[in-house]
Amino acid sequence: MLPIERQQKIINELNINGRVIVSELVTLCQVSQETIRRDLSQLEKSGLLQRSHGGAVPVKRQSASIQGNNRSSRENELSFRQRINEHVDAKMSIAKRALDFITPGDCILLDSSTTCWYLARQLPDIELTVLTNSLRIVQTLAARGSIRTICLGGEYSDRDEDFHGVVAEQPLREFQINKIFFSCSSLGNDGYLREGNENNAHLKQQMLLAAERKHLLLDGSKFMRPSFARVCHYRDVDFLITDQLKDKELEQELAWNGVNVIVCSQRHQSMQLIKN
Repeated sequence: MLPIERQQKIINELNINGRVIVSELVTLCQVSQETIRRDLSQLEKSGLLQRSHGGAVPVKRQSASIQGNNRSSRENELSFRQRINEHVDAKMSIAKRALDFITPGDCILLDSSTTCWYLARQLPDIELTVLTNSLRIVQTLAARGSIRTICLGGEYSDRDEDFHGVVAEQPLREFQINKIFFSCSSLGNDGYLREGNENNAHLKQQMLLAAERKHLLLDGSKFMRPSFARVCHYRDVDFLITDQLKDKELEQELAWNGVNVIVCSQRHQSMQLIKN
């Protein structure tokens, strides 16, 4: 393997996993530790990574860590109050389309994304059980007489207005959850959904494991964006509801992997079912 090929492989691994370890790269590239360390030194001089003990991390990620903020995407640098004012039309359109997948008697799980908050605001007062870790959603549904709302407790984040941690995960094992509606920070070019920090990513993983049907609500600004912590691959999702999907290659890949893609037109409020 040529040095340039080896270094490209290192960068690919870094982009996928968020870090690389020398011992793992030795096995992957079938070269010595000294060779890998030379490659890492070269890549660091080129500004493509930041060496750390036993491996390397992305430059941006290391910088964020120093500042005590493990967030690399723009959305996750913003508070919940700020994010609710971003891409409002798209989120409203997606939330309205998601209503079609909710029926009386369902037990549904809503994450603490702003798109799910828009969905909660539009929920009719029908017989539902709603589990959520979002304080905003709990407050929104408080006046609905027919909706039973269960808040997942845990450590509270004033910035995100939600709860996370082990305590928030425990109730998920006690309920038979029909459907989850969730969003994330990005869908990357590696096919993985990601969050801005590992706490949100881990809780979302547990949410997905607890639900029978998985509905991803993702506005067009989140496609192919960098972010920090891996949640799952898109093939683990049953439905993707979005306001736009311009990448035809991605659209085909989603279809091949069994993801039902629904594109909502904001302008005409028309919906196109790409794959049913």
